[in-house]
Amino acid sequence: MTFQSPNITRGGRNSTVMPLATLHSRLQDEMFALTMLAAEVQIALGATLKNVQNLSPSVQRSMQALDRLQQTLEDLQSVMAQLSIQNGSSTIDITPIKDSIQLRHLAHKLFDDIDTPFTLSEEESGTVSWF
Repeated sequence: MTFQSPNITRGGRNSTVMPLATLHSRLQDEMFALTMLAAEVQIALGATLKNVQNLSPSVQRSMQALDRLQQTLEDLQSVMAQLSIQNGSSTIDITPIKDSIQLRHLAHKLFDDIDTPFTLSEEESGTVSWF
């Protein structure tokens, strides 16, 4: 799925470049949110599986994989924090990155004027995929 969204506006002009520090900082914020989501899923599954007598080895491996996912996201968040501090005034062309992202709300949060709220209409919301 491809989408078009407005370019970043700076000083009344459209721009297709962004400071790397800004991009890394916004990526860090998203990774933090994903880390918290992974923790919530782990807590919910843990409470659900608490009453199960025997967990198969494959289920146990899946739970361990979820824990690794959370830890990986925490580490990547730390890397993004360091990158946002260390790359100074470097900029990046955001057009190819923006075009590679499927989730429009994520692209908006990363690249657009983040003071403008993102709204998704009912027709655009897609369908829920259950396990």
